[in-house]
Order: sequence, then structure tokens, then C-alpha cells
Amino acid sequence: MKFNNTGVAEMDAYLYIPSTEKTDALMCGIKLSVWGEKTLILNGYPAQCISALLNPRDDIKKYKSSDYACLRVDIKPESCYIADKSLYGSKELDELYAKSIISPKDYVFGTYRNPECLISRTILPENLSDADKPQGCPLLYQNSEELYVNNLLEKFKENSPDFNETILSLFIELNQRDWKLTKYTNNDLIILGNQDDGTYYTIR
Repeated sequence: MKFNNTGVAEMDAYLYIPSTEKTDALMCGIKLSVWGEKTLILNGYPAQCISALLNPRDDIKKYKSSDYACLRVDIKPESCYIADKSLYGSKELDELYAKSIISPKDYVFGTYRNPECLISRTILPENLSDADKPQGCPLLYQNSEELYVNNLLEKFKENSPDFNETILSLFIELNQRDWKLTKYTNNDLIILGNQDDGTYYTIR
């Protein structure tokens, strides 16, 4: 969240469009009737929405492709919502997806693995800029998925003192066959070793 020169809260979102349409978009804006790919129930009414990203690297394929251009969108929090895109597209998860739709003011970065910004209005040209040009707020994290995983790992570590040991044990045992490890026990310790190259791992 950021504040413009008049003190009004705004946020940055990112939208990929075909590179051939970038110039027109920057001049004319992004019409909701053309780019609104989702129709959702918001505040009890059906609403068409443009799905944007919170970080341009959240769609790494388009990020690396010259076929797409990335536009930065300056949007007011009251004109958009944040949802967990990981839950979208499955009828079994429709209810969870609907519950994940919240105001940007209530969203904590790293809460959703694949967050999307649902923009419920046409985006005017003055609210668009070329994301390839350095301006605005710098990106504070690599991508949303990495932030989500790191936050979850830290949460589990805080709540489970033996979390690291458990994950280490499971990971090594999962690779035991591929790494050609033989299991030995020594009191309360387990040693998995490869006698050919002398590699060994000690776990509980």
C-alpha cells in the first residue's frame, strides 16, 4: 500500500497483455468489458473483474516472454479485491475461493500462495505505466509463492520445535533409494550412509 501526493491510498498491481497491444493500452486504458475475464459475486452482486498480479514475477512464463508486456496499475483499494487464485477453477473449492476474496487493506503479504488482484472497473490510462521502466515502489520479494512458502515454514518452525529435524529426516529417507543409502541405528540415532563414497547423514 502507498499514498499519492494528495494522501489517497493506492496500491500497485501488474497486468500482462500481448506486447502488440501495449501502446494502445497505455494511450486508451484497459476496458473492463474487454479484459474482464472473471465474473464473481462481490458484495452480493455479480461483478466482472480483471485479474492482475501483486508481483510481475508471479507469472514467470509471461515475465520471461517477449510476447507479453507488463503494465503497472495504480489502483485504489476500494476499487479492487485480493483473492487466492490457487483455489480458483475447481467446483469443490468454489466456496473457499469466495471466502478468500478480501479487501487489500486486510491482506497480509505472504498469506496466499498465488494471490490475484481483482479489479472491478475500467483502468484509465493515467493509472497505467510500463512496468519495465524503473519507477514507483521497488519489489520487496522475489515472488508471492516464495514468500508464502517461507512464511509457512517460519510459522511451523515457531510452533514445532522439532520441525527442522522432522523435515530433514523425511527428506533424506525419501531419497534413500536414489542416493543408495543403507540405514543403521546407533542408540536413538539413525545413520544413513553410502559406503561407496563415504557419504552419511545422521538423523533422529
